[in-house]
Amino acid sequence: MKAEKGDGKGSGTSIPPVRTGRRFTTLVALFEPFPANKLLAMARELAKQGGRVVWSGPPPVLTRDAGDALTAWRDLFGVDYTPGCNEGLIGPGRRIAFEGALANVEDQVVLTDFLVDRLYPVTPREGTTVAGRSKDLIVATHRKVAEKGSVTFLGYRPRDDQAASLGYETRNWFEVLDALGAYPPTGEFADVNDNTEHVSRTTPVYACRFPNGAVGLAPHFHDMEEGWPGGFGRDREADQKYLEENPPPSDALVLKDFHVNGHVVDYSGTQAMAFRMNASGELIAFAGGRATEITVDGRPFVFADRPFGQVAWGPVEENRRVEGGAVLQFLVRGQGTLRIPLVGVPHEVEAVLQGRTPGSRGEVLSHRIEDNALVIEMPAGASGRWGYVVPKAVRPEGRGGL
Repeated sequence: MKAEKGDGKGSGTSIPPVRTGRRFTTLVALFEPFPANKLLAMARELAKQGGRVVWSGPPPVLTRDAGDALTAWRDLFGVDYTPGCNEGLIGPGRRIAFEGALANVEDQVVLTDFLVDRLYPVTPREGTTVAGRSKDLIVATHRKVAEKGSVTFLGYRPRDDQAASLGYETRNWFEVLDALGAYPPTGEFADVNDNTEHVSRTTPVYACRFPNGAVGLAPHFHDMEEGWPGGFGRDREADQKYLEENPPPSDALVLKDFHVNGHVVDYSGTQAMAFRMNASGELIAFAGGRATEITVDGRPFVFADRPFGQVAWGPVEENRRVEGGAVLQFLVRGQGTLRIPLVGVPHEVEAVLQGRTPGSRGEVLSHRIEDNALVIEMPAGASGRWGYVVPKAVRPEGRGGL
């Protein structure tokens, strides 16, 4: 299932909110031979309200409680299907070609004669279009529901193998969902799909977005084969030999004019990186390694005088704050000068390392305010220790809250 943040009350499409506070736009049934009646009802309601429903594998004949599932399922997907004694057709080596709503999807070959790879041909009813065939068999259909909703049936097992374990990449699931609009762009850029899921499958970068607006990026090692010896403990010599025989790819993360989740990013570092902007386009949180700056939407933010092994900072969320306590927290691995933008934070502050116990005060670091940034001189002894930015106006008494 694909979930997007929202309250289900937006104009156009109204999706019923769930208890998580998200709204669901796409429901995917991977293999549901005995669905619950609630699932079929949910699929029908989601499609009516503008969502997408995609069903793959065998059409259901019985519900989970042994009731009739086929009648409701056929009506929902707008197809006719007659179950046989041996469900599905065996077709290893057969090619599935796509058309109609899935015209841009690459052909897929059926691999095996296993149960999961059987084909389930159907006959479309009026209003349902063909979306895929295997020679003379119709094995994929598509039907529009109401103004924006749709139901799509895939009578085969869609394969998705981004690791290219067979020597070539297969991404049928991604292409089907992409063709149906399950990965919409933010709309900030013309002719660019900056959706994080889409970015993760079409670039060398793995991208994530979070409910608070943060964006995470990392080199995507999707084609790195892993074959560790295993066991109940690590063997340093065996590990070293394996790495010599199977050297991992570079962990460099170099971004140039990179479009993601409504932002354009320029950056050079290593391993994973995350950033968070506020509504005014100011950098309020960052985490990365071997970097000194990041440019977001054309605005450069220099946060170090030299590449730290790791650097991170971010606001202390309201539900974690105590009276007179920290408003920002930071961590650096290395020694040098750190610059943290002071966004919504008073300038009369102290930079304090955490003491021996969580919440206790340690050393006060040398710092200054410069161009609306807190500039902290990070000594070697502060490497790898959490630090906190605490307003000077109110000093906490005793332990807790720094």
